[in-house]
Amino acid sequence: MANQVFEIVRTVMAVREYADKELPDDVVRRIVEAGHLTASASNVQPWHFVLVRNPDALRKLGSLVRTGPYVSAAAAAVIVAYEKEKDDFGISDTSRAIQSMMLAAWADGVASNWTGFAGRLDGVRQEFGLPESYEVIAVVPFGYPKRKVIGKKKRKPLGEVVSAERFGTPFA
Repeated sequence: MANQVFEIVRTVMAVREYADKELPDDVVRRIVEAGHLTASASNVQPWHFVLVRNPDALRKLGSLVRTGPYVSAAAAAVIVAYEKEKDDFGISDTSRAIQSMMLAAWADGVASNWTGFAGRLDGVRQEFGLPESYEVIAVVPFGYPKRKVIGKKKRKPLGEVVSAERFGTPFA
């Protein structure tokens, strides 16, 4: 029996071009709920997600993310932030939530890509009304791919990045 989760992980690709097509509400809800359902250290759930679907707001968001101007063309984007003082694991927990959202989206045929990184998105925080107690770690655009996504991931051989029992012991 095939492992559906592994297949999603195996095939997910970073996509930066999106079709001019809205995402159904149930798909968008599933994406943000995947982030919400992600495990967090001590169940603190330090995150807050701001879902952006308004085209003007998406254009503004794209102008604020230096590494992701293509956010402007997405059907939706999620601003992902965490409470800085609440938890030592905020970056880890929110990173896990981002991955959950991206994998859930891909399972529905929706593409995404992580844009920005913590410390460089204060303009996003201010523009979209997040309090100073929050750090925006990323903006994740979502949309159907503009063209069929075909590609092979370029990864180091498994034996170069996995050891058995102790670093340097070959993984068979």
